[in-house]
Amino acid sequence: MATARFPRSLLGRNLWVNATRRYSQSQKDKEIIDACNKAKEAADALKEGAKAVKNTSKYVKETAAATAGSVNKMTEEVTNKVKGLVSDATKATAEAIKDKIMDKK
Repeated sequence: MATARFPRSLLGRNLWVNATRRYSQSQKDKEIIDACNKAKEAADALKEGAKAVKNTSKYVKETAAATAGSVNKMTEEVTNKVKGLVSDATKATAEAIKDKIMDKK
């Protein structure tokens, strides 16, 4: 079974094996490149996610600090008002007691 140019047993097997190896290696190279690209995309996504978490954390921290400052200020204002009310109530009570005692004499 030989052709006019080459014997089938020599050319057919070698050509088919070489072509298959080249295709197979090329396919593996493409798969490796695709896997590397996917890994790079995943790493980029993680990096962006980490940046988003960092920014959110910074925002929460700043908001918490501002809220704590507002609460402290309000607490001081309420404390001062209560002190004033207690002081006024104490003075009024003392005056009332003094007036009652003075009226009885």
